[in-house]
Amino acid sequence: MAAICMREFISLFKSIRSIIIIAVLLGVTLGTAKLMSNFSGELSEMGLDSPYIAGLTGLLMLAGPLFVMSLSHDTVNREAHSRTMRFLVTKISINRIVLGKFLGIMLFWSVCLFISIILLIPFAKAFYAKELIETMCYMSYFVTLALFLSSVIRKPGLSLFIGMVVSIALPLLGFWGAFTETKVVLIAFSYITPYFYISQESTNFVYFIPLLSSVLLGLSLLLSKKRDY
Repeated sequence: MAAICMREFISLFKSIRSIIIIAVLLGVTLGTAKLMSNFSGELSEMGLDSPYIAGLTGLLMLAGPLFVMSLSHDTVNREAHSRTMRFLVTKISINRIVLGKFLGIMLFWSVCLFISIILLIPFAKAFYAKELIETMCYMSYFVTLALFLSSVIRKPGLSLFIGMVVSIALPLLGFWGAFTETKVVLIAFSYITPYFYISQESTNFVYFIPLLSSVLLGLSLLLSKKRDY
């Protein structure tokens, strides 16, 4: 499983994609922080003490799903489509393969976010360890969602299309459900998205998101185990 984890991490990190993601995270965060620096009072009322964290979390809430889906929409079905999975399952169980891929993708995003926050230190004069953990809780939902879609959908091209649609629709519906008081269906839907939990006044609700991620990961393991490779 460790070998699968490192293989997935290296395949994501060694390409130019990691540099682009870190550059986008840093650039947008700095630009947003500069714009938000004049609204420090409003940010404090929202529980955001730093415009840098406001910029980073805002970017991840809106574009994080797109980032994850564009990179990992085919993390399982790619192996099946290229018939690599047939070889892998003779060496290691399918559950360990899926878990290894999950850990590899999570490691990739942990490193990217860690580097981005490290690069913010000269500007923010602080290291945001708590916020790093909270953003990883948030990102874990979309990593497991990408694994789930890749386990359900056999064709990489189709998983890319559906992943893009989901990554655009989910933030819109999730935030709408989290803040509406009349749409019962949307309110119920928001409970199975991370947006209900990050919209609460207490940041402790963010730590409920890994429970949703665990459910999606469990479903991915179950579906992958039942598939014929």
